[in-house]
Amino acid sequence: MLRKAAVIIGVDRPGDYTPLKSAASGAEEVAKWLTDQGYDVTCLTDKNGPVTAQDAKKAIRNFVTQPPRYHMLVVYFSGHGEYHARADHWLFSHAPTDTDDAINLEGAMDLAKYSGIPNVVFISDACRSLPNTLRGELVQGIDAFPNYDVPTASKIDYFKATSESLPAFEGKVDGENQGFLTYALKSAYITPPDEMMREVQEGGVTFKVVPNRKLEQFLQTTINDIIATKPGISFQRIDVNVPSADDVYISRVIGPKADVAPIPLSIVNPLPTIGDAAADAITRTLSSRGLHTLAGIKSPDVDDVTYIDPQAVGMFTARLPDMAIDHLESQCGFTLHGAHVVRAVCTRGTTNAWIETLEQGNGVSAVLRLWDVKPAVTVAVEFANGKCGILPALAGYIGHAVYESEGLANVSFVPSSNHPRYSMYLLHKAKLDRLRAMVSLAVTHNTFKVGSEHEALALADEIRPEKAMDPTLGLYAAHAFSQAGNDRLVLDVLNYMRDDLNADLFDIQLLASRLLQAAADKYTVPFCPILTQAWNLLRPRGRTLPAVLTQAMPHLCNSLWTTFQPAVTQSIIHAIETGELQ
Repeated sequence: MLRKAAVIIGVDRPGDYTPLKSAASGAEEVAKWLTDQGYDVTCLTDKNGPVTAQDAKKAIRNFVTQPPRYHMLVVYFSGHGEYHARADHWLFSHAPTDTDDAINLEGAMDLAKYSGIPNVVFISDACRSLPNTLRGELVQGIDAFPNYDVPTASKIDYFKATSESLPAFEGKVDGENQGFLTYALKSAYITPPDEMMREVQEGGVTFKVVPNRKLEQFLQTTINDIIATKPGISFQRIDVNVPSADDVYISRVIGPKADVAPIPLSIVNPLPTIGDAAADAITRTLSSRGLHTLAGIKSPDVDDVTYIDPQAVGMFTARLPDMAIDHLESQCGFTLHGAHVVRAVCTRGTTNAWIETLEQGNGVSAVLRLWDVKPAVTVAVEFANGKCGILPALAGYIGHAVYESEGLANVSFVPSSNHPRYSMYLLHKAKLDRLRAMVSLAVTHNTFKVGSEHEALALADEIRPEKAMDPTLGLYAAHAFSQAGNDRLVLDVLNYMRDDLNADLFDIQLLASRLLQAAADKYTVPFCPILTQAWNLLRPRGRTLPAVLTQAMPHLCNSLWTTFQPAVTQSIIHAIETGELQ
């Protein structure tokens, strides 16, 4: 029989936050359920006193050992959560006063990939609201998992109660206070439709289970049904990623209780928020089937998305390159759409590179031109609102950046028309422009995910010919492959792009670090993570940054691409100008 363990956490009263009514009791119910399923369980709640992130870390370490003793580990949290710098923070009893009394979920999931346990499942029945105070923004949390040198990445499934930046809800369900995700999860094993179930055999015994891959629709539908009875709550859209195999499951089917009516699948669900339907359309279009279909028939087109959500047109078209600027004499620079540039500085690189502002962006796209870039440098841009964006400048490319309310939202790289790459780009332009715009939107909505080895290989085959024309596709694909636990394809992206750029993109090098045999000898840009989410991987990957960047990390915006709050803009620009940052 498969050995399984679970760390179950419920925190009703972290710090001075509004007390919850169901986190501790819900955790106790989940702990009992999984104990009955044969799990070795540690349950931590604040029912009788404070519970800390260090308590959770100790409990996790008791199960995560070398050599591994378990086939699956479930880590469940119910309580207050916050979303900052594109990472979830689970808050424990002494947060936010103790900035370490939290778990950084992104860091935890990254280290869990190298735990040696084949399947690790994270269940987060917590809000993902943005911190509304500086104290909340300064919470860093811990990664909680041990840092082992395990060559094979585990599969990490996660089930989050809500979408980024939004609350999750609790309330009366069947007469008891319950977190909506927790209730839906338990219901999935009590009243699953026939199409969700699968028979498996372990130890000579045959029984029915609900594979993790079959849970998402049922969970969302059940939550929708609950919300339909709760005035004042309009929606709660879950966030799920399941790269594990079809036969991986949390629990057996435990059968309907006599006093609980089956929960039917709704025929009509509450309408999702503007943008969610488009995100779903994008995800379907970018699935392995969609990629091959589109590759064989036509390029991904705005119509594939906007027939579902017309308001997505603006976001889609904004991510297409601004071809009014198709070349610069220097063959390197940026256009910035939606921003007013106050000033821009760059590192000198190996050839004393320098930058000039040709257009600041008053009602038009800002234009920056870089000279003597070989092979790449880092650019810092100060915007009129005081924020500071960080960009990699690549020889031979013009980067077309999009600035939205939080900061930098996307950058597409197009070969300058006076560079030899440009003729090849023209052969792929129609397909490439739309593919990268759709990928960018999917990443923005956190729906660019690789659900299986088959999908990973299909995606790799699809974008490999395009990476030489737009390194951003390689960047996004590397993050998707890493999230799916496929480090081999991350390394493939790194090596392919090294050959083309003669440099490493910071994030891809970071994501491939477990498989790199020696310290990188390639020039690396920028001097910090490109995507904000990658900042949460620095600690679990053992990567250190200069002090000025470490001190700036709490001031990251919730933008897709790294953007800093005004409080640290001048210190970063000064560090570049003095050569402290290179």
